[in-house]
Order: sequence, then structure tokens, then C-alpha cells
Amino acid sequence: MAEGHEIRASIDSETVRGLLLINGGGAVALLAFLSGVLLKPELEILTRATIWSVFIFQLGLAFAVVHNRFRRLCSLQYAKKSENRKKCTLFGKELREPCICHWSTGFMWASIASFVAGGSLILVAGLCVVG
Repeated sequence: MAEGHEIRASIDSETVRGLLLINGGGAVALLAFLSGVLLKPELEILTRATIWSVFIFQLGLAFAVVHNRFRRLCSLQYAKKSENRKKCTLFGKELREPCICHWSTGFMWASIASFVAGGSLILVAGLCVVG
């Protein structure tokens, strides 16, 4: 049983690393790209999209860090006996997991959504410039 717990913890750690890598890598790549488009008036829409995308990727990084912290707190809830865990309810219905675990999952998905949103913004702006 402990081996399964260690495997899940390792998978969770790799997920956080992945979230940090995609959002951090995206931000670094766009910052390098920004110097090439910044002073070109014909690329103003792409410049604005790049700046906004860097900000969105920064949000993704923050969401990943918060997810990791909440994941730790979720793990602490599961370390307790099941009767001592904080119950979570939604609209009067008791949920399977403690609330902190749902918050952790929400921040994980928010980090992923940030990467997709930042990338999509650059895609649309790039297509507007060439099309």
C-alpha cells in the first residue's frame, strides 16, 4: 500500500513540474520573441497578444504553485483517519474528497487552461497578422 502511495505522490510531483515547465517555458519563449516584434508598428496586435500571453502564463505558474500547496494539504487530510477528515459538501450533497482536494484540482486545471489560453491568444494574433 505504501508503494502505491509513493507512486501517486511521484505522479503528482511530475504533474506540478509539467505545469511549471509549460507555463514557464511559454513565458520565457514569448519574452525572447517579444524583442523581435516590439518596435514594429505593423505587428502591434502580435506585440499586445505576446504581452498578454506572458501575463497569462505567469498566472498559470501561480496556479501551479497554489495547486502544489493545496495538494500537500489534501495529502495531510488523507493522512488522517476517514472519520477525522473535514467533510466537503456542495449544494447539501457530501462529496467524496475533502474540499482542499477539490481546490487543488481546480488550480491544476486553471494552470492548464492558462497555458491553452496564452497559446491560443498568440495563435489568433499570429493568424491575424499573416492573414
